[in-house]
Amino acid sequence: MHPAFRRWPRRGQHTALAVVVTAVAFLLAILGLASRTGDSLAILWPANALLAALLLRYPALAIPLAWAGILSGLTLANILWGEPLSLALSHGLADLSGTLVAWHILAPFGAPEDLRTPRAIARLLSAGIVAAATNAAIALTLLPHGAGWAPTAANWFFGQLLSYSAFLPPILLLPRRAAGTKAKPNGPAASPGRLASELPPIIALIGSLALCVLIGGPGAVIFPVPALLYAALILRPWATASLASATAVIVTLGIAHGWIPVGAEALLAQGRPWDFASLRLGVLLLVGAPLLVSGVLAARSDTIEAQRRALDHDALTKTLSRQAFMRDAQNHLHGIQPGSKGCGLLVLDIDDFKRVNDTHGHPAGDRVLREFARTIREAARPHDLCGRMGGEEFALLLPEATRQDTVEIAERLRTRVAAAEILPARSGPLRITVSIGSIHVSQAPAAPLDALLAYADQAMYRAKHAGGNRVRDYETEAEPPSEALPRPSAAPPHPHNKAQEAP
Repeated sequence: MHPAFRRWPRRGQHTALAVVVTAVAFLLAILGLASRTGDSLAILWPANALLAALLLRYPALAIPLAWAGILSGLTLANILWGEPLSLALSHGLADLSGTLVAWHILAPFGAPEDLRTPRAIARLLSAGIVAAATNAAIALTLLPHGAGWAPTAANWFFGQLLSYSAFLPPILLLPRRAAGTKAKPNGPAASPGRLASELPPIIALIGSLALCVLIGGPGAVIFPVPALLYAALILRPWATASLASATAVIVTLGIAHGWIPVGAEALLAQGRPWDFASLRLGVLLLVGAPLLVSGVLAARSDTIEAQRRALDHDALTKTLSRQAFMRDAQNHLHGIQPGSKGCGLLVLDIDDFKRVNDTHGHPAGDRVLREFARTIREAARPHDLCGRMGGEEFALLLPEATRQDTVEIAERLRTRVAAAEILPARSGPLRITVSIGSIHVSQAPAAPLDALLAYADQAMYRAKHAGGNRVRDYETEAEPPSEALPRPSAAPPHPHNKAQEAP
């Protein structure tokens, strides 16, 4: 069974979905037929590509009854346009074959939310080539073509390939919206600065299309290329694909109808089929260049981001590295506004960690560090910064937190760590505890980050010397309530011996 069929809708929905797909197929076919002049082929035929994109974005539509609806909608449109039933059905079958082939090739991979890899671009291009070739072959088999079969085949093939290249990417790249969430954009959130940077390539494209109309000539099809490449460098993949699609429609219709003069009569008036094939191939390259550049740049950006994240994060615990934590924390401290809550800083150190390594081995120590970091991240707030400072010592920056908030969050973290079961042991689940030192920026207003860390570290050592499994504030000497709680341990108590190195 094809993977897309595994998500069929309930039986009662089949008819409604089929009616929707039939109506869409009919309207798209009418749109393509409207670009036809006389007995010539349609200048643009978006139906096959857009139907394939629709079924890829919404797999629940890909049911047998909907495929029958597509054939019915395409055939009915041709009949209403004046074709006899047999010819209309042949056109419908040829178009259905292209849609089915493109969908069958791409459906196992799902609708891509981006074209950020050469493999994704190659897959999309391959699907378009195979679908266009299938469409052209079936059309030549079922439809009359006379002696000029070669230009007819070329026009079918390049026309369909242009449609798949121009209309598939914008639909497939539309941001996907999960249930109960806002649509996820294909890039950073829009801002006034970003919008200002996106306007120049759009204005440049509009200007290049205006030059096509005003100047024309044999090179008119190339005029938009620099603007589209500029757009690929600046805009998100979806925006680039949409502009390329709109440009393909304008240039193709403009040259075919004579709105864009190319130094001779309109192609439709000349009746030279090879010129149509040449036009479609030229516009196909016009569309493909910015899509390829956009995909390559996006893939490069992803690689750079992955490398940056690898450098910024500790490989074992996935928390921020010491360098990244110091950088991000320093930036946040510089950005604190007067009148805000300020921020708190915690230094956390696992109690008796050396004993874990000595008793259970270094692999168990690695597991303890990973689980400890996971527990801290889950208990902390989403915007808190967590970094591994070295060995079993971690730091947590708490933006927009008062001094009281800082102590309460530290106590919550201590409780969660003490309650967590790290890994099974012969005498029962291994548990750990943590000593935490806290400080708020209000306690040392002029202190730099290094000093704040040193103050929190002093408070943490006071918690260690008091027996561990407790929270100490930098300026508070009183015992917090947590000291009355029992301290779980993995082995009989012994003098504190802090490990200085990571396992």
